[in-house]
Amino acid sequence: MKNQRVQCNGLSRRNLIALAVGSGLANASLAADDDYPQRPIRLITPNSAGSGSDLITRRLADRLARALGQPVVAENIPGAGGVVGSRTFVRAQPDGYTLGLISSSYVIAPHLIKEMPFKAIDDVTPIASVAITPYVLVTRANFPGSTVADLIRLAQKDPGKLSFCSSGNGSGTHLAAAYLQQVGNFKLLHVPYKALSATIPDLATGIVDVGMYSYVSVEGLVKEGRLKVLGVLSAKRLSTLPAIPAIAETIPGANMEAWFGVLGPKGIPPRIVERLGKEINAIVASDAFRDQIAGDGMFPSPMTQAAFSGFIAADYALTGDLVRKAGMRAE
Repeated sequence: MKNQRVQCNGLSRRNLIALAVGSGLANASLAADDDYPQRPIRLITPNSAGSGSDLITRRLADRLARALGQPVVAENIPGAGGVVGSRTFVRAQPDGYTLGLISSSYVIAPHLIKEMPFKAIDDVTPIASVAITPYVLVTRANFPGSTVADLIRLAQKDPGKLSFCSSGNGSGTHLAAAYLQQVGNFKLLHVPYKALSATIPDLATGIVDVGMYSYVSVEGLVKEGRLKVLGVLSAKRLSTLPAIPAIAETIPGANMEAWFGVLGPKGIPPRIVERLGKEINAIVASDAFRDQIAGDGMFPSPMTQAAFSGFIAADYALTGDLVRKAGMRAE
């Protein structure tokens, strides 16, 4: 009995030690999460300098640094349609110190590239929605029509004769134009370019007929009368552009916008995700941030973390369906 008691006591002691160690580790982990952040944070945009993603990344990084009390370093890592930069933050340690600010093109690439180095939905932690940019449908100044209904009528009369430009096969502007043709039941000839900025002179001179843009990128030429806006691809008219009809007024339900949000690698502790989401949502909901990004043609789009997760998953599925139906291929 004595030996048996010693053995039982020994087991009990080991269990107590294990529990104590486990509890200590758990408390240390919670303390580390509560103390977050303790060093600078990388905020990666998988796009080039000067892009819409770059602008919103730098604006958010500046305000988030002040909110968290640590530097937030905006970093451009472009390449392969955003895959290179996205891979960098997806494969980072899930400690909240490497994040990505992605655009809606993030959910396009996986449907175009056969061998993606990561799973776009399963390998990430959605953190917060940041902003949207509505697309406006723009034509050359001498286009023989002034409404979306005119465009549909002309395109249906001679399918594939009228052309639309984009920033490349599988780009956001390609997807938006493909979506518009699908819901509007008409067909245009796709003319892909290497960059969206290169399309504007050709549209203004009539080499191509229509294109999809953020309003700020074409505002000057529209005011000069060298380009014409037919509508905005949103559910309702924009408060900042009340004279421009929503395309949904002609094609009920038509609505597609470019969006931006913050993701991290899979496995970030919930307390850190909650802290980041809280701070980012507060920034995005502020009047100062709204006024700042308005000059870039963007609108704040705060969401809960759960809502943002559902939004990305749904947009990923819808984008895949559209890519297949449009027969898009990577360049």
